[in-house]
Amino acid sequence: VLPTPPTTVPAPATLSTAAAAAAAGANNPVPATNQLRRQQFPPGRTKAQRHRGAVASTVSASPAHHGDDTADGGCAVVTERPLPPVAAAAAENGNVATVVHEQPPASDNGQSLSSGAVDEKTRRYNRISMIIIYGREVLCILALILTTYATIQNSPPKISKAPPPVPFFAKGSLVNDWPTGALGTTQTRVSVSELSLVLYYAPWCAESQFARHAYERVAQLYYREAHFAAINCWQPGGECRARYTKVQSWPVLMAYQPSGLAVQYHQAWTTAALSRFMQSLMLPLHRFGSPGDLMDHMTGKDAVLVAFLDVAIDSKLYQRYYQASLKWLEKDPFQEVSFGVVTGQSSKLFGVDTVPSIRLYLWNETIEYDGNDPWKPQDLIAWVHKQLHVVSMWIAPPGNLKSTTLAPYLRQGPVLLLFSPRPLYEDSSDAYMMLRQLSMQYYNCPGDAWILEMAREYISEQRTANAARYAEKRDHCARVLGRHPSQEDEDAPGSHRYGRKDRCKDGFKSTVSVSFVNVLNSSKFVDGKPVGGKPSAGDYCDIAPAVGCGKHECGTFGPDGSRKPTLSWQTDSGCSSRRHNEMDTAHGQAQSIVTSMVDSDYDYRGPKLLAKQNLRRQCELLQLAEADKSTVFFSEPARQKDSVDYYSAIGGLSCKHNKTLTFISMDSALYHAFGERLGVDVLNEPNRTVAFIVDHTDESAYVLRDPINLYTLSKFVHDYYNRSLARFLRSKSTSFEHTHAFNVTQFVVQQQAYLDRHQTVLDATEAKARAEEESKKREKRELASNAETEYPRKPSSGTEEFDRVRAPRVYHRVREIYSSNFQRTVLDSNRTVVVSFYSAQCAFCYIQAHHLLTVSRLLRHQPNLWFVRIDGELNDLPWQYTMDVFPSLIIFPNGRKEESRIFPETLKVNVPNIIGFVLSNLTPAERLHATFLLCSDVNNASRNDCLHMLKRELTEAIRLSLHDWRHHSTDAGCKRDRIVRRLQLLKQSYLDTLRCLSHSCDLTQLVNVRKRILTHWTGEHCRTVSSSSSSNNAEGTL
Repeated sequence: VLPTPPTTVPAPATLSTAAAAAAAGANNPVPATNQLRRQQFPPGRTKAQRHRGAVASTVSASPAHHGDDTADGGCAVVTERPLPPVAAAAAENGNVATVVHEQPPASDNGQSLSSGAVDEKTRRYNRISMIIIYGREVLCILALILTTYATIQNSPPKISKAPPPVPFFAKGSLVNDWPTGALGTTQTRVSVSELSLVLYYAPWCAESQFARHAYERVAQLYYREAHFAAINCWQPGGECRARYTKVQSWPVLMAYQPSGLAVQYHQAWTTAALSRFMQSLMLPLHRFGSPGDLMDHMTGKDAVLVAFLDVAIDSKLYQRYYQASLKWLEKDPFQEVSFGVVTGQSSKLFGVDTVPSIRLYLWNETIEYDGNDPWKPQDLIAWVHKQLHVVSMWIAPPGNLKSTTLAPYLRQGPVLLLFSPRPLYEDSSDAYMMLRQLSMQYYNCPGDAWILEMAREYISEQRTANAARYAEKRDHCARVLGRHPSQEDEDAPGSHRYGRKDRCKDGFKSTVSVSFVNVLNSSKFVDGKPVGGKPSAGDYCDIAPAVGCGKHECGTFGPDGSRKPTLSWQTDSGCSSRRHNEMDTAHGQAQSIVTSMVDSDYDYRGPKLLAKQNLRRQCELLQLAEADKSTVFFSEPARQKDSVDYYSAIGGLSCKHNKTLTFISMDSALYHAFGERLGVDVLNEPNRTVAFIVDHTDESAYVLRDPINLYTLSKFVHDYYNRSLARFLRSKSTSFEHTHAFNVTQFVVQQQAYLDRHQTVLDATEAKARAEEESKKREKRELASNAETEYPRKPSSGTEEFDRVRAPRVYHRVREIYSSNFQRTVLDSNRTVVVSFYSAQCAFCYIQAHHLLTVSRLLRHQPNLWFVRIDGELNDLPWQYTMDVFPSLIIFPNGRKEESRIFPETLKVNVPNIIGFVLSNLTPAERLHATFLLCSDVNNASRNDCLHMLKRELTEAIRLSLHDWRHHSTDAGCKRDRIVRRLQLLKQSYLDTLRCLSHSCDLTQLVNVRKRILTHWTGEHCRTVSSSSSSNNAEGTL
């Protein structure tokens, strides 16, 4: 049982003694006491509570429980009053610490008030703690609920359905279009057709839309030989899109064979390029019967790969070689490296003893393939790539890889670029053969006689023969294309239609229109039947009737079910009907001999019709080439006796100099932008042909302006190595029809027209608004007046009806100059010219342009001062005026062009620094005039600074004028009189400046004197006065 505590509060000393005694015992109750204190008092109140001396709690250590092992001596009871019996009983447990608060007696009011305040703060603290704890729990529960809800509602986004597919090609096109992306039918046709072309496109792609016209045009030319299809590989949900997911770009053109071989097209989307690709697919191999055939073929090719084999024995090798020639078309679709074959006993004519074998014929050597059997297409192609080296080449940069394609050749050294139309409808180009002649002579370092003969004689003879053959072919095709194919035999003696006069009325059979159609390959037929079911006349007869005949109709296959076609020609005047033709046909068949042999006249695979088909096809391609104007021949001038043989002079130059030329040819019809970038409008050159030498190291370009032929090209190369060529300077002023460039003058005109148009609309709107406002005012005046007059007052025609006069918009701009007029504008002019060199790709140039425009506007009335700019990237200038940093600002003072100054790179580009740079390079008279102009446009904040600057300039002008006056002798009365007059004006201006600095004044009157000062300073006229009066005036001025 705890002892009863005293009824009075012990003294502080007693508390301290008891606490010390309790701390010294074995069972120290101090930690429990501290814990109780922390529970009763908030942390912020404990310190203040210890300093209170009026009220203190009674602290007594609990007695030790002797003989009780379970007793805990670490408990204590803190009381403020003696414990009641209930509390005493509860305190009997040694493990409990009890805190009892009782109502203090009236005598302890201070102690009870303090205890009550502590209890209230404790309860408040506990409530806040509970609110925080419960609030955290509520927030956690709310976050969990929101997360669960978001997870449930996180369904995939709703995407609208794709629009239904629309056919990409027009109705009735020869291209089988599958806009839904289906592949099944096309795969079936590919497996049964000898040759199939499939265009995978995206309807939204601009390149696909551009390729559509060329693809359809080629289908019209070759639908008899191949099947043409197009598949929308972008349609969502389509089979094509699901299968081909890694396509990088559109469109993609693939050529297929039934064997599974696929060849992808990688060239331009033009009709000529696609047509040449089709010819390469149909004829990937060339058969050579003699070495002469090979030599003729080599004159127009970079290299020729020839396989010598016996087809009867080595049929599998032939198939692999054939596949290699097709796969090569992916890299070289125009067959600049040709594949050929020699069979049978013809191999002995080439000196080949071992069959099978492969040889690569280059311009200077022959390499034999030593690969292992059997020949693999991949190994053959890799071997050709490794062994191939040419003296010249065609470059056809695809798509966005233009600079990447040309960059390696430009880094190697100087490049001779020949821009000329590429005749893709023909086997060879005369311009390229001429370039090969030049390059073979240039690289003929050992002086090989065979190379010299090949280049100088054989290729020259082939060029002449090609020109003559082309002219003959053009005349023959003019007759062939002027009539129907069925009439080709009428001019031949012995033909049953020879000399027929009235062929339009009699009706006759035609075999060509049907026999030219390869039913198995044609895009019009599926499995030998016309698309759409029942055949029509247009399915077989697709060639226009002959000149002079009217409408025609074509019957189906023969009435007896034979494969013989019939064609009935009719005129508007009347021809025999179909029934009459059928009767004639039946009568003719009754008289004919019945046989199962196919007549050669009706065999569409027979040699006669194939020869006719090939001849007509060549004439059609010739007609397309004439329309494109791509076939150009260059004639050689007659050589003079005393002329220099430059062709012989350039022989072996590649081994005599460190700089070796690379010979490259480009199609000017497709890549004319390259020539325009070099500064020449290629399409306006004669024959659209021009030659460049581009030296990347020297940053120079040279252009051949003479007529293109072998002599001028040889002289061009010779002069380049002799350093006698003048560097070609590009000029931005050259306009190009097919290249867009920003034209400042045209932009200002268009902008002014736009503003004038909208200004008219704005004036009409404002006039209407003023009229309405005036009408409202007039109505108000009428309502406000009580007395109505008989004659209402008319509106005055004063200021209310005055239409505002708008000042015309004044455009201030810095003049644009070019390399073509740089000499005349900057160097040969009698003005001070400030030139800004900029580049369209330079961001800092726009900052300088803004400040320069501000300075030029402030000094726009300064005489003999021009501000111009030039694009340093698109305009080539002499080396001393070529800037290596953009932007650059150079001033060329008047009369001192050789003393040009460049804006310091250490100065910040802003308006004050540019003004100071310009003023420092002007003469004193021009600088004073410019200072007057600057002060006339100055704002109030800079008014005093400008006046102080004007004061310094006037002081310096007076000093120089006095020096000039003393320098001139008394005999120069005219000059001294002019100086005196100038001093008078300078003195008056100086006094006015002082007045403006001390008082307010009108700056307009001050600057009006600038023109007279400049006139007396730089003018040539003066009044003639005596020298004595001039002296007196000068002394008076001083």
